[in-house]
Amino acid sequence: MTRSRLFVVISVVLCLAFVLAGCGSPATTAPETQAATTEAPAVVATTAAPATGSETITVIFPKHEADIKGAFESRIKEFEKASGITVNLIQSDWDSVANRVVPEMATKGSAYDVVEFDNGWVAEWCGAGWVTPLNDYMDAGYTDGMIPGLVDLFTCPDGKVYGIVWNNDTRFFYYNATKLTEAGFTDPPKTWDELTSQSLAAQKAGMVKFGVAPFWNQEWSLANEFHFYTYVFGGTLVDDKGCITLDKDPNTLKAVQYMVDNLKNGAYDPAGLTYNQAAAQDIFLKGETLFMPQGIAGLLSYTTDTTISNVSGQIKIGLVPSTATGSSAALTLPEAYAIPTGSQHKEAAWKFIQYMTSKETDKKLAQEIGILPIWVDLFSDPDLTSLYPFWADFQAQLSTARGLSKITWYSDFVDISNAELHKALGGEQTAQQALDNTASQLSSFNCVP
Repeated sequence: MTRSRLFVVISVVLCLAFVLAGCGSPATTAPETQAATTEAPAVVATTAAPATGSETITVIFPKHEADIKGAFESRIKEFEKASGITVNLIQSDWDSVANRVVPEMATKGSAYDVVEFDNGWVAEWCGAGWVTPLNDYMDAGYTDGMIPGLVDLFTCPDGKVYGIVWNNDTRFFYYNATKLTEAGFTDPPKTWDELTSQSLAAQKAGMVKFGVAPFWNQEWSLANEFHFYTYVFGGTLVDDKGCITLDKDPNTLKAVQYMVDNLKNGAYDPAGLTYNQAAAQDIFLKGETLFMPQGIAGLLSYTTDTTISNVSGQIKIGLVPSTATGSSAALTLPEAYAIPTGSQHKEAAWKFIQYMTSKETDKKLAQEIGILPIWVDLFSDPDLTSLYPFWADFQAQLSTARGLSKITWYSDFVDISNAELHKALGGEQTAQQALDNTASQLSSFNCVP
């Protein structure tokens, strides 16, 4: 990669900072399910036998979609060895972790010392007093060199940092170039209408079973997809004051209608109503679908792993298709570590966060499982750019990246919109009815314009 291309990548990452700022253990972890499933696996907690006189902390965060090799667990074991602190690690799918974390935080309990702090919770947690300001523990300038937007996102109005990002989770558009060519197309779709037509043509030619396997099970990932399709179609869910706009915005309606139509016409796998993201990714890696509109940053690395992939050398990175009006977007979903106010081991908890978000750990995790770094200069690290030359292809999508809606009632938004959207996707009501019903049920949370 040339120095000029590296500069562009770094520049765009810094642009992402402003986009985000404007948005919104010896323990054995539960394996992440790669097969399609309708049920989330139960959270599994395994406590290591503490060394004599050692301090034990309990840490809970989701298993990273790309971490099929246990990279995070390996680093936690190294932390235990280096610090003498024992980690009781709890990991599983995102929804199961959230179902434990949120009630515990709301009661200011002391069950956890380090918790998942999702970007969708920032507005609520900043005003609730549930988490500890990390400025009380970090050295001055600790976050210097991190992507500013990731720091700003988890900085509350009081100016203090309450979370350090562990997962710089921006999603990218992937396609099976080999199968696309065999279906008679020389280029990936530039528009969503082209994505539909190419999907149907490739299916007819016997190249794939479906164009896309959506992950539209009723969990938080469906709300992510709702945001993604709304953004790419130029719609809005709430305005900058938190006022509900989704029921009145014609572009939001177009987004939902597109989702509904592609299940009806067969371009999208109808079983996607039961898939989570891991299941959809697994199907793509098996070569059964043509496109992955929202793939994790490390996905390309796993295409070469023959234990999970049948598509080595076939996958390329493209741009998210645009609409007829030219709108497009990518979704970014960063997750952070935070220390609950109820923790009885805050110093040890900070040592864990410091170790797991250090530049050394960030680089190792990038090398092992392809996650996007949180430290700016790692994007120009020769060890990483030689390993991931395709990072340069991420630049156009990074410039359009947007986060989730910043509303204090985000959990209610997810529960209600998921239920109504799922009815529309299942043919039980129209797209407009889904939006109207969602807005009606959320009216008690609405702002005063």
